[in-house]
Amino acid sequence: MQHFSTPDYLTLTYRSDLHFLVARWQRPVSGAETREGYQHILEAALLCQCPYWLLDGRRRTPADDETTNWGLNEFFPTLSTHLGQTVFMSQLLSPTYQMLTMDLPAFAEADANSDRTYFMRRFNDETSAVEWLQQAQQQL
Repeated sequence: MQHFSTPDYLTLTYRSDLHFLVARWQRPVSGAETREGYQHILEAALLCQCPYWLLDGRRRTPADDETTNWGLNEFFPTLSTHLGQTVFMSQLLSPTYQMLTMDLPAFAEADANSDRTYFMRRFNDETSAVEWLQQAQQQL
């Protein structure tokens, strides 16, 4: 395991045994902290050359509309350009967080024949989130 230096609201660990980058939000964060946190995640992913991310957001609150739009329209679509491959993000959310974000666009299942630059799926249990990332690794 490799740990990265991050601000107090985020922990980052690369699990070489699973080839996952695990990002755990430690508290509710502002829009600026969310954007900064995702930059830290990308930097760690580049160092590890890891396109499989487990994003644990159970301790945070949903992002504001501006930050959500930044992620969906600016940040996530550029990830494959940075990493040179499709990025798979397993988003682990509390049931309350999931209910608050039900109106956000759904993300498609991983499909090796797709031209999508990233795939994201939401979960509220870690076992399922990990299994989805493992299945994504096997498909490619």
